Parts: sequence; structure tokens; C-alpha cells
Amino acid sequence: MKSALAPSFWFPFMVLCILAGLSFWLEQAAEVPLQQEPGKPRHEPDTLADTFILYRHDANGRLQYKLAAPHMEHYPDDDSTRVTRPSLIQFRPDGPQMILEGETALVTEQGKRVFVQDNVVVTRTAFGKRKAMKVETTELTILPEEGIAFNQNPVHISEGSSWMAGVGLKADNNKGIFQLQSRVRAKYVNPPKE
Repeated sequence: MKSALAPSFWFPFMVLCILAGLSFWLEQAAEVPLQQEPGKPRHEPDTLADTFILYRHDANGRLQYKLAAPHMEHYPDDDSTRVTRPSLIQFRPDGPQMILEGETALVTEQGKRVFVQDNVVVTRTAFGKRKAMKVETTELTILPEEGIAFNQNPVHISEGSSWMAGVGLKADNNKGIFQLQSRVRAKYVNPPKE
């Protein structure tokens, strides 16, 4: 059973925020200078960073993104970057914060593919009358340039007492489409009227 939700549903917006943040992250990672010795490189890091925080501000000086992690390693042989326990926060003056966390993230193909792995949690903080929303899964592959995120793993989404769960996630930000691929179950609790 497939579940496709209308483009106005919240998940495409969330994926857009994550993709925008990851684009920033990749831009920063690409600025790390490569120092490669002659000969065939081994899969050993050439750049290490501990307890780092990167900030990005807009043209008016407002904070847009914050990426924090306890450890980062860059590998010159395949031009990959591994980040331990990344926490990427998007700040918006007119909306909730979006937070992407995982145990590890691997950036490959010159930033064209990002794998966030193990205990992946995407959180939209509460705002207005909306409760905080949380998306939980075991891994998420993101293609920032294409605006696509996907996996083949169980996904659980909750907002207050409402939830949706399934296996296999496909999100296309360009088309505004979000799908759970199979075994979809959901419970919707109508919020109390004021």
C-alpha cells in the first residue's frame, strides 16, 4: 500500500529545509584543503576536526544554519567526509526550527550524495498551535542537488498523538511529493477545538 500526501503536507517543506542545510554543510566540507602525497592514497584521513561548529548567516546577518559535531574526518582517496553525531539546525524567523541528527553522516561523490545513518531523527519544533513533529528512521540518503531523499527502512512520524509509520520513504522536494512505500499505518487525532 502506498501513501501519497498532498504537496501542502509538512514533509516536503521539512525535506527542503534539510536539503538546504546539507547544501551549506557540503559547501563548507568542500573548502577543506586536500594534501595528498604522491602515489596511490590509502583510505586514511588527511583532515580531522574535533568539537566543531559551523554557522551560516544570511545577507542581513541572521543565523540560518548551525552544524555541530564532535568529530569529522576527510578521506582523500575517495574524497569522502565522515561526521560523527552531526546535528544540523535550520533557523527561520517566521517558522519553527528544523533539526536533523544521526549517529554518523557520510558525504560522498563531491557532496552529491549524503548518507545519514543510525538513529536518524528529524524534528520540527513546536510553533503556533502545532505540536513538535518527529521523523525517526535508521538511515536516510539525500541527493541535495536533485532535491530527493529516500530509504528502504522503517519510518515513524509523530506529531502530538497522531502518527504515521511505514517502510520505505521517498521524498521529492521539487515535485512536493512524499511517499511511504509499503506497510503504511496511521492514526490521526483531531486536535481539540478552542
